[in-house]
Amino acid sequence: MERMRDCQLFMTTKDEKMFCKTLRACNPNIYFLDVKPSFEACVNGRLVSDVTELNSEFFSIVNLDLISKEELSKCYKIRNGYYHFFQLGRAQMQFLRSTPDTNVEGCLQHGRIADSYETDDKEEKEWKNKVYNILKKLGQKVCWYYILPDGTREISAKPQNNLIALPDAILNYDGKQGNFMIHNRAMFVPQGISVNEVNDNPILIPKE
Repeated sequence: MERMRDCQLFMTTKDEKMFCKTLRACNPNIYFLDVKPSFEACVNGRLVSDVTELNSEFFSIVNLDLISKEELSKCYKIRNGYYHFFQLGRAQMQFLRSTPDTNVEGCLQHGRIADSYETDDKEEKEWKNKVYNILKKLGQKVCWYYILPDGTREISAKPQNNLIALPDAILNYDGKQGNFMIHNRAMFVPQGISVNEVNDNPILIPKE
């Protein structure tokens, strides 16, 4: 039986470097494949040990213990001359990077890591579980900051499910200067921040 799952996340470039380094310390045969559509067909030009080495938002986490470069080089479709490499597979997990919000200066948009796996494939499940375990160890919980119709500011008592932030994102996007972590236009702050510490961002405040 195939199952799908994902983890929504906030990462800065510094966080990404730490995540990539930590993951590859556990398995040096894990690399990151740039899957942004382009004219580049050679996987050697797309594979990196750190996602910050390339200017792309879309990667696949690849376990080269389970797939050869030769096999990986065939995992694409061509549309209008562009190579669209697959993001998921037995040896792959989808990695959408978290990026600065293009509409709200000083805020950070969420990214995600996602996968699908066969429940009876122990080897596949084991390495993908390791990726999520590393994320959980490095990540911290975040809470929803919102404004009620009467203008009252609130922070949810419980952290958001399946949404984490890594340490540098926590440090730089804590809401204290209107610098929020954004998920589907909702504002998030680190767990432990109080309403009195938060400063509103005028662009994110609903107009009356």
